[in-house]
Amino acid sequence: MSLMFSISGLRGIVNEDLTAGVVLKYAYAFGKFLKPGKVVIGRDARKSGKTFSRTVIRGLNAAGCSVIDLGIVPTPTVLFMVRKLNGQGGIIITASHNPVEWNALKFVSRKGQFLQEQEHIKFLKFINNLQIVKQSPRKLNDVNELKSGVNEHINKIVGVMKLRSVKFGIGVDAVNGAGSICLPRLLEKIGCKVYRLNCKFSPNFPRGPEPTPENIKALCHLVKKNRLDFGFAVDPDCDRLSIVDENGEAIGEENTLALATDYILSKTKGNVVTNLSTTALLDYVVRKHDGKLYRTKVGEANVVAEMQRVKAIIGGEGNGGVIYPKINFTRDALVGAAIILKLLVERNRSISRVLVEYPRYQKIKKKIKIGKWRFDEQQEKIIRAFEGKINFIDGIRITGQDYWLHIRPSQTEPIIRIIGEAREKRKIEKYIEKVENLLK
Repeated sequence: MSLMFSISGLRGIVNEDLTAGVVLKYAYAFGKFLKPGKVVIGRDARKSGKTFSRTVIRGLNAAGCSVIDLGIVPTPTVLFMVRKLNGQGGIIITASHNPVEWNALKFVSRKGQFLQEQEHIKFLKFINNLQIVKQSPRKLNDVNELKSGVNEHINKIVGVMKLRSVKFGIGVDAVNGAGSICLPRLLEKIGCKVYRLNCKFSPNFPRGPEPTPENIKALCHLVKKNRLDFGFAVDPDCDRLSIVDENGEAIGEENTLALATDYILSKTKGNVVTNLSTTALLDYVVRKHDGKLYRTKVGEANVVAEMQRVKAIIGGEGNGGVIYPKINFTRDALVGAAIILKLLVERNRSISRVLVEYPRYQKIKKKIKIGKWRFDEQQEKIIRAFEGKINFIDGIRITGQDYWLHIRPSQTEPIIRIIGEAREKRKIEKYIEKVENLLK
């Protein structure tokens, strides 16, 4: 069974567990949960997205909601437009970084944020008690298509960040997903020359969907060949940003949030929030500016909830997700790109020259296709195998004197993730191998 329903939404393999009937049920239920009003929807470029979009509209209409359909747009654009249009909520049809055979529904509250933990629990109980009706007196196809969402999102970013006449040459790899038009459009609007790679809407991914160094080698080659200033890569729904430096080297998604945080804290002192799996480099950056860093469970909704609690001025996740509340309370690759541009313009340095001032950490991510039951079974053995401070809020995080490990069942896939970081690569390789052996 691939179908998973968590704080990250409902997702599964199309036509196996995630069928049109399942999508209709959850869309109808969410419409009833929100109560009648305007609901904003959008999707990525997956093949199943068009069909599921029509199904979502039917479900919402049957629940008494009118629909504003933004079409293929970044996930953060939908959340931005829920707020701007004063909608009751939103649904995004995207499986984000999952392989092409997957799709998902992500549920947005009227605040323009993903459902937080207590809201998700409340919605889950609501679904379990809901009587699904087969007919509705409300006429179906109550939907308005709105094509201006992306431009409104871009205009807000340009205005808040005060971006003017930025003359960089930038490569963009949008994996033929939702960022294919809007990321180049943002960059060209402020004066950059854009070199496009995989920037056409397509149901097929030309590379691995995550913007990891191993998946964006073609962008590295493009930047180096054309002697560009740098490159940006995103995932299929354009909420994660990865960077290639002027030498054609992928610097890793972890550095996106570190660079963005460095810039924002240099302008305004304040709190920062990230999750337990994010690099220790963020600790260094926050300390440098005399700030305070808070860590949460993995999951954007968890980070956002903590950001609101501590009034953080920036936050995000180490997968390239930057959350800047002045524009959007969600991971937003367009916002991340804008902040990086401001950093480079004001410091008048290349990306590699900025990064050379940071300490270097060696981080390794692994995933094992084993169910959560195995993690539960082996948890005590893992704890006994290492020395360090233990955190149980999201799987197990072990923080030693010069390393950390985070072992957790995924919220979005039937796998266990193992993430670790140290200054010495061999040390963290050895520790992760030890965890793998215990789990296998």
